[in-house]
Amino acid sequence: MPVHRVAPGAPVTLDPVVRFWTATGGDVGMIRVDRLPITSTSLWTRPVRPDPDHVPLQLHFDVKEALGFEHAVIATHRTVLHRPSRVGDRVGHHQVLRAIGPERMTALGRGRSWEVDLVLTDATGDLLQVETFSAFGYRPGTGSRASRARGAGQGRQVDSPGVSGHRIRAAAAASRVWAPVHHDVVAARRAGFDGVIACTQHLAAIAEQARLREARPHGSVRVLEVRMGRPVVARREGS
Repeated sequence: MPVHRVAPGAPVTLDPVVRFWTATGGDVGMIRVDRLPITSTSLWTRPVRPDPDHVPLQLHFDVKEALGFEHAVIATHRTVLHRPSRVGDRVGHHQVLRAIGPERMTALGRGRSWEVDLVLTDATGDLLQVETFSAFGYRPGTGSRASRARGAGQGRQVDSPGVSGHRIRAAAAASRVWAPVHHDVVAARRAGFDGVIACTQHLAAIAEQARLREARPHGSVRVLEVRMGRPVVARREGS
């Protein structure tokens, strides 16, 4: 059942898309006003600056609270395109709960997974794209030693200038993602990480940029799936 339905808002403009695309490492030359990057469409579902009265992907947080978790990460993000967004579009959206999984142990701790769809539409109600967020809520420090050892080899924990704390914060801000773990090292450490972590939209944009480079000059991306493995963490907080 659709919940948290939001009517189409202000028209899509180019400048926020360019800021998002360049902050996540993209080439402005890839952007077309009649076929904007699919990872940029959800910008129009999130506030330009932190706003306690506007919580993007509210259903995700509803489920997290209902299950009693303080911390959660996105494990998989999948976007299926139906019609590219364009400059001048007005984007509406709603959310759908797809599934809740059983309790299990991971390297992050003991917890449960769930899936939420973010459904994006245009001003006439026609479908633009569906983004599926597979999340995992957990209690830090409850993972077994064996689980933590297995998790140590998964994904990437990168320590390089390309994913410095400054770069991760800038990309999160350009993505309009204001969760503290992407901006505040204290919040990130409380969640069990060594530093701020890259947001889902940052990582999805990197994946889309790679796909577009492979598909040049006339290619496009219609389905994009990003499996996080382990969150990308900035260790050099001063860089």
